[in-house]
Amino acid sequence: MTRPMKLLVYPHIMEIGGSQLNAIELARGVQEQGHDVVVFAPDGELVPMVEQFGLEYIRSPDENKRPSLRNIKELNHIVAARSIDIVHGYEDGPALELALGPHRKFGTPLVTTVLSMTVPSHIPTHERLIVGTADLLDAQAGIRNRSYLMEPPIDTDANSPTVAAGGRQRFGIEQDTVLVAVICRMTTDLDKLRGVLEAIEVVNRLAESRSVTLLVVGAGPGLPQVEQAAKAVNDRCGRDVVVVTGALLDPRPAYAAADIVIGMGSSALKGMAFGKPLVVQGERGFWKLLEPATLPIFLSQGFFGHGGTPDDLREPLTRLISDPAWRVELGAFARRVVIDRFSLARAIDVQCDIYREAIEVRPSRREIGVGLGRMSVELAKFKFSMARQHARRQLRLPSMRLVAQSGRTQR
Repeated sequence: MTRPMKLLVYPHIMEIGGSQLNAIELARGVQEQGHDVVVFAPDGELVPMVEQFGLEYIRSPDENKRPSLRNIKELNHIVAARSIDIVHGYEDGPALELALGPHRKFGTPLVTTVLSMTVPSHIPTHERLIVGTADLLDAQAGIRNRSYLMEPPIDTDANSPTVAAGGRQRFGIEQDTVLVAVICRMTTDLDKLRGVLEAIEVVNRLAESRSVTLLVVGAGPGLPQVEQAAKAVNDRCGRDVVVVTGALLDPRPAYAAADIVIGMGSSALKGMAFGKPLVVQGERGFWKLLEPATLPIFLSQGFFGHGGTPDDLREPLTRLISDPAWRVELGAFARRVVIDRFSLARAIDVQCDIYREAIEVRPSRREIGVGLGRMSVELAKFKFSMARQHARRQLRLPSMRLVAQSGRTQR
């Protein structure tokens, strides 16, 4: 296909986070290659970035549920009115609406990207799926024939040791303190909140004998809990051991100011792009230092993991704080890994190739019918499971209230 492609890109949310940032950055790169791109998404703090990048933004009419009939109707209208060649949904909600809308109605080719750590069973199996880790790609081998690996791409020019200076002064961080930074959403999703609270406690202990500060950047429902934990530590220590900034639309000054970064997924990769040593955060207390010996693990499973203890964070931080030369060595290693493997320019080329292939080689009508049928069955099962879990929680609440009331009565 030689003419410019017309694309609709649909991120699942517009709060600051890896999947949606990747969607926007890749959409800009595709448009810069001469293609027409419209971003369809709910309202949120990343909308100004979309407009700053020169991308057209259309707000989705229903932001409260998915799949939404109102969203599907609007998607059908946009695709028909603009002769859209291909639609691209990020995560399962957009994928479902695009599949039930323009893909089913017009046969518009569909690409789905899942950067979560699992692929929901109700993601359509007959069209193209992009995942972010080699392990997820292997897991899809027996399920679908059109899967691709695209590790979260990083703009290594916009995120580099030479940009965004002055962060320490901006955040009020002393020059002689070792600064550990975590930049993420304060949410229970992927145990992010638990990890931030664990990091606060670990740094609290380290600060008893070392000059160290933790910088926490991000918003979300868990932010008040993080602020409360930070205040308790700072009151106890008599200084700002933990600095909480809230959300930053441009968090690069935080990465640039840090001596050490902790995080997962795209946030971890951005810290690496700034040439910072990295301790990877995961679920259920997982912490592991990025170094040559552990790199193969992260290239396979993504910059994430499962299970561990606070000692897994305390031990590498203790050594990194006391060994500046080791910090420089691991930071340089991290930067090389990002440049060699996670370049945004390379990812844009790969994305365009996937789009062209999806337009030129389409599933048969039978494949589409079978795929959409399977998707509907799996979605029904998923909804039933979620409803049952909600019902169980509601049944537990009254008994919990009775226990609490009984306890107060006894006292």
